[in-house]
Amino acid sequence: MKYLDKKGNEIFVSTGLGSEYGTFRKSKNGGLHRVKSPSMPMVSSREEAQENLDAWARKNGLEVVREEESKS
Repeated sequence: MKYLDKKGNEIFVSTGLGSEYGTFRKSKNGGLHRVKSPSMPMVSSREEAQENLDAWARKNGLEVVREEESKS
């Protein structure tokens, strides 16, 4: 599941440079940046990373991105 932050950037789970999963944001100009938070460390499974993001998103009131929105 993807979210929108307060600036309108997509926040989502992806692999980092290695084999671990983390949370990243996609800026308006297309750049990818890791979202660094003690609540969302790099982890070994996509499921754990998504659970971390879901909890962080609920805590911070982020908006869920509908699938058709994220393709544009």
